[in-house]
Amino acid sequence: MVDWPVFMRRKMVYALAEAVKKYDSIVVAVNRPLCPFTTWLRKPDRINELFGPSKIEKLSDNLFLFSPKYFVTDMITRHFEFLNYMNLMILRSEFGRLEGKLKVQIKQPIVWIYHPVQGYLTSLYPNSLNLMEVKDNYVDLYGRSDNNVDELERRFRPYIDLLLATSQKSLKKYGPNYKTAWLSGNGLDRNTYQSLTAEDIEPYAPIKKISAPRIGYTGIISDRLDWKLVKSVIEKSADKNFIFVGQVADKEAVAEVRQLPNAHFIGKVPHEQIPAVLKAFDLGWMPYRDNRFFRYSNPLKFYEFAAAGIPMVSSNMEHLNQFDRDFVRVVANREDLWIDAIKSMLAYDRGEALETGRAIASGFIWEDMTEKLVEQIRNHFYI
Repeated sequence: MVDWPVFMRRKMVYALAEAVKKYDSIVVAVNRPLCPFTTWLRKPDRINELFGPSKIEKLSDNLFLFSPKYFVTDMITRHFEFLNYMNLMILRSEFGRLEGKLKVQIKQPIVWIYHPVQGYLTSLYPNSLNLMEVKDNYVDLYGRSDNNVDELERRFRPYIDLLLATSQKSLKKYGPNYKTAWLSGNGLDRNTYQSLTAEDIEPYAPIKKISAPRIGYTGIISDRLDWKLVKSVIEKSADKNFIFVGQVADKEAVAEVRQLPNAHFIGKVPHEQIPAVLKAFDLGWMPYRDNRFFRYSNPLKFYEFAAAGIPMVSSNMEHLNQFDRDFVRVVANREDLWIDAIKSMLAYDRGEALETGRAIASGFIWEDMTEKLVEQIRNHFYI
């Protein structure tokens, strides 16, 4: 269950659907169910879905997107067992309708969840194989714990058959508490890898006209970044230009940085233009906050930069320490360390960076990773 339109790992789900096809299985991505009480405020663009039967969309020949409804959002029901029960009753009925519509009988499903708040779904089917994937440490963006989430994580541990963790640090923290735990990782689909490694890419014109060296960031521009650090580094690097590509989600956070003459906010660009955007960068940077959320991260962005052959400087995401230090430099959020690292990484030979980055990214292709995972699950659980 994910917010499908903003779920960053959609390509992984497509690859998973392709991997299970030969076993006569299907994948159903489940959009976060709609709540009749909160959709009006939280998801006004989906209000029309509250009326009529729940939507079932065919995304590929083996992948479906299901958008069910339930009694009330699980952000509320997590505090009330009876409300969880009500949600389960409604969802069982909804999934029954799904089976009828797709003309399938769900006998032994794999229920794949991403957060302890969804732990009650381990009871959706009596004989399901329950899998939980830890994409991020279970704290907020500022590194603060939620006691209720921690309690849910402990409560539902016995019902999880397999824990997947996208980073080594998450696996080390959560893995010992579960029956079986594996590293899942992050990556790229093959088409994206090929588009990023194409030889005939023309650099994105609006960025190319900015003088080099160009240090670039792509993604949502919000308080995920350490703006105090960003402002300080940019101010003291007047001979370099810093490029931000993506939607500005927090205008207040970027207000001061926007005023700097060597900071450039390009805005959101179509996804198919990302290879051209990266081609225009001399260096990538990921100046995230240094806290208990980001230290556990294994960012998808890293693999895009790697495939494009763009060396990087990153905040303290420990998972990235396993890669060539000459290609990605992981540093603490201190202004002097970032300035030194940026200067050092800009001197890295671009041809060597291209070769190193492509070699790294080629080992993290979703189609290969999901096929291996499916085989691993089949062999371990005898299904």
